[in-house]
Amino acid sequence: MSRLLDFCRGEVPTAVDAEICSALRKCNIEPISFRSQVDIQHEGDRSRSMYLIRSGWAYSYAVLADGQRQILFLHQAGDIAGLADFGTESVSCSMRSLGDCVILPIPFTAIATLSSSTPGIMTYLLQKSAQIQSILMRTLTAVGRMEARHRVVWLILMLHDRYSSSVTTTSAVIEIPFNQSEIGDLIGLTNVSVSKVLCQLSDEGFIERKGSKVLLRRLADMQTLINYEPMGFSEGSYLNLKEEYGDRGAVKRVSGSQGEVSGLD
Repeated sequence: MSRLLDFCRGEVPTAVDAEICSALRKCNIEPISFRSQVDIQHEGDRSRSMYLIRSGWAYSYAVLADGQRQILFLHQAGDIAGLADFGTESVSCSMRSLGDCVILPIPFTAIATLSSSTPGIMTYLLQKSAQIQSILMRTLTAVGRMEARHRVVWLILMLHDRYSSSVTTTSAVIEIPFNQSEIGDLIGLTNVSVSKVLCQLSDEGFIERKGSKVLLRRLADMQTLINYEPMGFSEGSYLNLKEEYGDRGAVKRVSGSQGEVSGLD
């Protein structure tokens, strides 16, 4: 039987998890809770921090000259957003919560202290940077060269690939946190095209949809359809924040249209 995938990636805390989370606490880095659809940062803001996603989802995006939105990257629990802004004066893209989420803002000014006291955190940052680059290259290929049907199949397989710790059956359940408009903004399609393709895939028995959850009934066939190769990220590249950072509530809750995370450095 298929199971809902564990998005935190890894149920047993590791020594590295404990070491990194302990270092964050020593630097007085506390979590901030954001309501759904709140901007955490805006393109052009002063570059202050990178953001470790403790729980929930967020996405980075840019607003094009014609006013359209291009979603650039989906951030899951354990991801670090804002790595590209390290060493720059201003933020390169905006970031928004996708559903309720909790983040740990890590000031760039704290990186030197963290890297000397906790070498493992630099390894983790390098792993996350490599992951982001790999996913962005695959996204560019999908959006630039694939037809609409194959783009949607690619997105489903990419989500399954990122959030599953292992694949032991021919089917799997994933959660798609985007609505159809947001899916279109990620892979360059209209919401009408996205809806049409999802219905086709459902009618043909590739998937079964139940709200935001999708059962992949023909996983191997979908992989063959677009010649998909799994990314093969290691389990060690995900932090178990739920276990290691404890159940303490966020010290600040943001529910307005724009996050206020200034003054953290």
